[in-house]
Amino acid sequence: MRALRIALVRAIRFARVLAACAAAAAGSAHCAPNEIKVFTDELAALHAYTLETHVNKAGTGPLRIMPEYSYGVAPALELSLQVPFAFDSQHALGEGYRLELQYVAPHDDQRGAYWGLNVELAREGRLEEERFWNAEVIAILGYRIERWHLVVNPGIERPLRAERRGSSATPAAKISYASSPGSAFGFEYYVQTGAEQSRMLYLAWDGKIGKSDLNLGLGRGLTAASDHWVLKAIYEIGF
Repeated sequence: MRALRIALVRAIRFARVLAACAAAAAGSAHCAPNEIKVFTDELAALHAYTLETHVNKAGTGPLRIMPEYSYGVAPALELSLQVPFAFDSQHALGEGYRLELQYVAPHDDQRGAYWGLNVELAREGRLEEERFWNAEVIAILGYRIERWHLVVNPGIERPLRAERRGSSATPAAKISYASSPGSAFGFEYYVQTGAEQSRMLYLAWDGKIGKSDLNLGLGRGLTAASDHWVLKAIYEIGF
């Protein structure tokens, strides 16, 4: 429990620092999602815990912070609980909760191909919107060669409510280059289909601070329905 308290304190401090930086982000905004992440073969080890803190800020939109608590239930299987929050000048609101189950087949983690699957069931409750249940399935297809790492995430989500019928494609992709051990630069690409299609391209960095993993990204919208600019980060602590 002491390790968990320390991890939570560190995550909160990190979120405050990033929030100060995000306040300077320019441009008009729509609504960036709580989770801006390309899924790879990273999983919590068997019977180990991790705490990820997702933070993002889209221009003048709300600041979004989402703790994600994960547990390795099997050698290739991770179960996660996500609790997203949104903050603006007038509101501080919990935006529901999510359960994720992620599987990655055994593979060589240094080179070659790998595959996996992420399944999510969410109770969505974004600012000024009625809450509803939502399901999402995301395939994980990755390949490593020398210092390069390529991942694609074909995905689809569907509201589980009659008033919100229809499925939306949510594909994402990432390519990165390891400039040194524990540091990689690359690009992340996200698409959200629907009545208006959003496309975002991020310049991203993955690295380590001590034993913790960090992902930082600055995104630029490529369509009229996209946020102009988004600053995002994921800070993971293992314990």
